[in-house]
Amino acid sequence: MTATESEVFGSGTSSFGLEGNLTAQASAGVNPAATGADKVLAVFTLPSNSLDQAGRMISIAASGAYAANTNTKEVKIIVGAATAVVGSTIGAGGTTIADSGAVTTNGAGWQLSGSILKYGAPGSNTQIGSHTQGQNGSAGAALLTPSALTLNEGQPILIAVTGNATTTATDITLNAFTVRGSN
Repeated sequence: MTATESEVFGSGTSSFGLEGNLTAQASAGVNPAATGADKVLAVFTLPSNSLDQAGRMISIAASGAYAANTNTKEVKIIVGAATAVVGSTIGAGGTTIADSGAVTTNGAGWQLSGSILKYGAPGSNTQIGSHTQGQNGSAGAALLTPSALTLNEGQPILIAVTGNATTTATDITLNAFTVRGSN
């Protein structure tokens, strides 16, 4: 299979590039290891040269639950940090492309999603990061403004989900994390 393969949509003449999961991580629950900082709940390393031509897109989604209390909680999707190790504080650098905002949601689910879209010439390190969806229980989260990214396309790129529980680490639980690639 090559990156240029495509399929026809239905019986029409429009075609689309192949796509699929690069990672799908599910668990009964991952909590931040401590409170008071953006702690990594899940991470995926996008291999170098994955964003090798304009139009390649990475879609990122994460979901979980908030504890039944009114403590402040915040979940983010951060790309391009120097380090990202589950249970540790996210490393320096990186750009937040999706953010739940600091919320006091009581005993409900949450979901965040974002995307990275490559534009420009191959190797130009030009991408747009977009916050595509945010939900905290029954309330929608405000979307972040799209970010002009300059991730090094010739190097592996870290994609992380973080949780910042200000009072108790078990206030945030991550249950699912997916990263999809589209040609």
